[in-house]
Amino acid sequence: MKKSELSFEVSPRPEHVAGAFKPEINDEPQSVFSDLIPVISGQIGGRDSNIVSAKALHKTLGVGRDFTNWIKGRITQYGFTLGDDYTLVESLSTPKRASAKSRQQLEHDYLITTNMAKELAMVERTEQGRAVRKYFIQCEEALSRTAPAIAANYRQHLKARLKAASNFKPMCEALDISRAEHGKATLPRHYSNESNMITRIALGGLTANQWALANGHPKEKARDYMTTEQLEHLSYLESTNITLIDMGMDYYGRKTELSRLSQRWLSKRLGVAHG
Repeated sequence: MKKSELSFEVSPRPEHVAGAFKPEINDEPQSVFSDLIPVISGQIGGRDSNIVSAKALHKTLGVGRDFTNWIKGRITQYGFTLGDDYTLVESLSTPKRASAKSRQQLEHDYLITTNMAKELAMVERTEQGRAVRKYFIQCEEALSRTAPAIAANYRQHLKARLKAASNFKPMCEALDISRAEHGKATLPRHYSNESNMITRIALGGLTANQWALANGHPKEKARDYMTTEQLEHLSYLESTNITLIDMGMDYYGRKTELSRLSQRWLSKRLGVAHG
């Protein structure tokens, strides 16, 4: 098999996927789906995800359109993103009736997250689509029961991501008020300077864009790929910076103080980790 551009190697044929996650489902029609559309653990864009074969989903949904046009149309229509919602894989297969000159042909499949799969099933607006969507929900519920630590880690990461996102606007508003009190206008570069100052402290001297580029992630979604600890660190620095701005501390004073507090925060986290 040829690896995809995002280096995720999985057979697109669901019956050949080893270690597929099969929830315990009492409803007989639902239990059939675990064989037709196995859910496996893997990575898309460097992040752990529960993944299914789009080709297997297409077949189970009984969609009238051919697979390639269907999946490309849905991706465009609903704005799914390569490396975030799905990845493309290729494999060589031998048709049942192959000529001597053409014994193998290239097959394409899309490996998609279960969230994308649920949405694709829902928009078909059929009984089969609703049943398949229910199956994916049951898979997620079963994961929460059988692997609570994994589910808890996902929830913690989401909480950290949302908290980090919620601090940026209040920080900009605090900067606006502080500069206005000194008769200064706030320009876009002032916001970006503030954000870059904080991310450089948290990410070892790199801005969010530089960090994303160095790690092979799309720069516009840098925070989506950060670890829970990195997001919590950023959130702490942003909320602290709001307080320092309100206290009237200037840019360089805030930078010095945030650098000091960052080291203190990291030391405390290491102490907890090794305590």
